[in-house]
Amino acid sequence: MASDTPRIAVFGSSSISVPVFETIRCRFHIVLAVVSEEPRVRRGKLLANPVQAWAQSHSIPVLNGAETPGEVLTKRLVDDAADILFLLSYGRLLPQALLDAPRIASINLHPSPLPWYRGAAPIERQIMDGCRQSAVSVIRMNGLLDRGELLAQEPFTIADSDYRTDVEASIIRVGTPLTLHVFDQLLHRSTTPLQQTGAGSYARKLKFDDELIDWSGSVEQAYNLVRALAPEPCACTFQETDRLKILRAIPLSADTDLPADAPSGTVAQFLRKRAAVRCSDGWLELLELQFPGKTPMSTVDLLNGRRIVVGTILRQTSST
Repeated sequence: MASDTPRIAVFGSSSISVPVFETIRCRFHIVLAVVSEEPRVRRGKLLANPVQAWAQSHSIPVLNGAETPGEVLTKRLVDDAADILFLLSYGRLLPQALLDAPRIASINLHPSPLPWYRGAAPIERQIMDGCRQSAVSVIRMNGLLDRGELLAQEPFTIADSDYRTDVEASIIRVGTPLTLHVFDQLLHRSTTPLQQTGAGSYARKLKFDDELIDWSGSVEQAYNLVRALAPEPCACTFQETDRLKILRAIPLSADTDLPADAPSGTVAQFLRKRAAVRCSDGWLELLELQFPGKTPMSTVDLLNGRRIVVGTILRQTSST
């Protein structure tokens, strides 16, 4: 890179950050990557954060914001002469001193039409709420949660059949060129910031209970939860003592030959090797599930193996 190439520090911790960071790397000089995730271990092996793995593959220095004090990060950005701090899916608020460290700006790409869905789980909450219109927003960070000045916002559509991974792909597709556009504006001092207006809403962090399907609700509510939480952590339900993860499902049409008076949560088999669960206003067909300690399997295979108990009632809690 030429010595006058703008110097960028990127902050992020999830897989959605990586393709955007990679596009930035191809145009600018990334001096530092910061992740915010506590180290995770699986089967005795330390799991690499996706942003950490990407940075190391390109010999980009990496720090963990969960372990590194804010004043150390601030000094590092000053020492690295960072021009822009860019944040996407980081999961932690940054202190004002750190936000003030870059020469030009500290900005955040947020996957919602701010001021709506501020907070930790904007993608999941939008899908759970059945949103069909969304946007990506680029803001100048100010130390408050997703309340900075708007630098740019670009809408996109969420299809009724979109799962979270589909929505994330739309965010990357729309958000990447929008981010580059804002970078160019910042570097040429030509931004036109706008204040966020209206009360907006808060997308609170997902908890264990948020994963559990309430079969007494509507088919749409159950389907939206499945779409929002797959492939991790997944919408869940209990078949007796087994906590099942539902990775794929689809609403059935009203004319499907299944009893309308079945209790909510009832599992029914139809057309030989298909299974559905009764909701308050219809049936949700199960396509792919995962039993505890097992790999995901199709409903056909689970019916063949008699793992799904036809006629049982799925619940939000264990039967023990």
